[in-house]
Amino acid sequence: MRLIKKVTSCIFVAFLSITFLVAPGGFTSKAIAETHTYDGKAPSYNNCDDSGVTKKSLKITNPDGSYATLQLRFSTTCKTAWAKITLSRPAKTDGEATALVVRNTDNKQYGCHNAGGNGEINKGQTSCYTPMVYDLDPRKAKAVGFWPYTRGETDWY
Repeated sequence: MRLIKKVTSCIFVAFLSITFLVAPGGFTSKAIAETHTYDGKAPSYNNCDDSGVTKKSLKITNPDGSYATLQLRFSTTCKTAWAKITLSRPAKTDGEATALVVRNTDNKQYGCHNAGGNGEINKGQTSCYTPMVYDLDPRKAKAVGFWPYTRGETDWY
């Protein structure tokens, strides 16, 4: 009988330990999304775009031979990143192209359509940009661009 009580007690303690480790707030719970002052703000916020430089860029080619340039922009003053996509020709339809900026530490992402961006590329337009994410080390960001039948993404910076 004592052996059964000891085994039962050990199993109960093990169960509680495992429950604590995987429960919300335990040692293995997921990271909470980061919130920084510049997250979701337009690149013009506090004149961040004035110190904007292109850190990563790539060309996305459409089947018809036209192309888009996808850029990951970075503000050296604000330590923020945003995505910008520019088409080689005016868009033929509304919502033809868009871009996202993604942060690696919490997967926070914003598209051109979010507040702080200038909207998806609609008929007659040639570019759009996203709101910013704070991007100071150890954080990194990348740009993802979407155009009919094609997509592309930059490396992390």
